[in-house]
Amino acid sequence: MFINEGPEAEVTAVPGWHEVFRRGVREPNDLVAEVRTAVEHGMHDPVDSLEMVSAAVETTGAVVTALSSPWSLYTPQDAATAAAGLFVQLEHQAEALQELGRAVGQIAGRGETVLPAPAGPGQEANLADALAALQSVSQQVRALVAQHAPGTVRALDTAPASAPIPADVHATVVAVAELLAEQHTGTVTLNRRHEEGAFEDPEDGFGCGCDITLRTAEEEYTFHRGDCAWSIVKNSDGRDLGDGSTIYDAHETLSLSLKTAHPQQLADSVLRIISRSRPASLSGCAASPPAGPDERQGRVRFRHHQRRRPAGA
Repeated sequence: MFINEGPEAEVTAVPGWHEVFRRGVREPNDLVAEVRTAVEHGMHDPVDSLEMVSAAVETTGAVVTALSSPWSLYTPQDAATAAAGLFVQLEHQAEALQELGRAVGQIAGRGETVLPAPAGPGQEANLADALAALQSVSQQVRALVAQHAPGTVRALDTAPASAPIPADVHATVVAVAELLAEQHTGTVTLNRRHEEGAFEDPEDGFGCGCDITLRTAEEEYTFHRGDCAWSIVKNSDGRDLGDGSTIYDAHETLSLSLKTAHPQQLADSVLRIISRSRPASLSGCAASPPAGPDERQGRVRFRHHQRRRPAGA
């Protein structure tokens, strides 16, 4: 749903490409919820208006930052959703420019400023000319959206998608293990902790119990999911508790937390972490990808994360 959608009769009248955006973002995030709460509460004064303008500036800048990541979008369908949303933003911005012109006219109507006649030839543009320019820009933006949005969104939404996006967290682990087996020169082992087909996707942010062991000439690492995060540990940092389980006082958490993330993005991050943690003179793993913000730098301590080792492991 859009923030300022009308009744259902009005909703069904919007252009068809709007549905691509609705389909891709059915569940609002916390940021959207905050804005919707403000809209429902009512916005009637300059504080409300300027707060929303400020929020729009921040979120628009954040979109630029998000899209600048090489992994910002996985499939053409992701791009279709993003494009549709950006075109909707342009529609709203065109409306906002019109409303700004009306608001200035209301200020002048109350006698709080003077709205002059348009400047003549050779004269410097004044407030009336500025308002006319806003109306012109608004119309141009509307025309641009009407001309380009349907075709752009349709072309992206119907383009073939070949990204191996997993269906659940277990499929993610399996796919990452397959990629690491190809790209890591050491030994890679997928450790299955449940029978095939017995896995139910957890709702608590933890994984299915399966993990991946990677070996180099001088170290063994374990990659796994737990507590809504993907993490990797050096097995030499583990301490046996004597009951078949191991506790780790240090681990490195990937900033990428999506449980069905692109397997190659996860594999790149794992290889980068291993490469970074090893002496420069050693080369036991494949060349690491270019440095990127895929991992949370530094080590963090935790004492309650336990990983059960199977008998004989």
